[in-house]
Amino acid sequence: MDKKSLFSAFFVIVIGCMVAVVHADDVKVNAAMAQDERGIALNMAVYEEVEEINMMGNKITRRVDATSVVPGDRLVYVTTVSNRGKELAENVAIVNPIPQHTTYLEGSAEGKDAVVAFSVDGGKTFDLPENLMVRDANNKPRTATSKDYTHIRWILSSLPSKTEGVVMFRARLN
Repeated sequence: MDKKSLFSAFFVIVIGCMVAVVHADDVKVNAAMAQDERGIALNMAVYEEVEEINMMGNKITRRVDATSVVPGDRLVYVTTVSNRGKELAENVAIVNPIPQHTTYLEGSAEGKDAVVAFSVDGGKTFDLPENLMVRDANNKPRTATSKDYTHIRWILSSLPSKTEGVVMFRARLN
């Protein structure tokens, strides 16, 4: 495999999440944008997920701009990946750190046709949840929980030219 193919196979863009809150009284959240030389672009937006009762008396969930969040609020991190290049992109990896002062909500990582893996070591290694281990206060190994996750990685097997995909996850503000 030549260097160009190897690079294409393992391309990764890391987006620094937009919420870093020590005391979350009022937080302004903006989208982040990144693009590589092949034309793979990432755009991230953060929303607050709120539950309301509609006029029919049914509970509904909707997304609103995360302009003012407080501890306990549920946030949705949505990353759009676009292939602006002229060729099919293969094995595109999207890595999102789980923001400080939030806890990943188990089972919430989504991405059509994406393989999702997690990290508990700051994004150095990734694996499926059932294979992740951490050490407890007594330095004994234990199975990791969603509270231990530091990063999420989605791998899209392919992304055709001039198309886009969406990956997302939810976290609760601590």
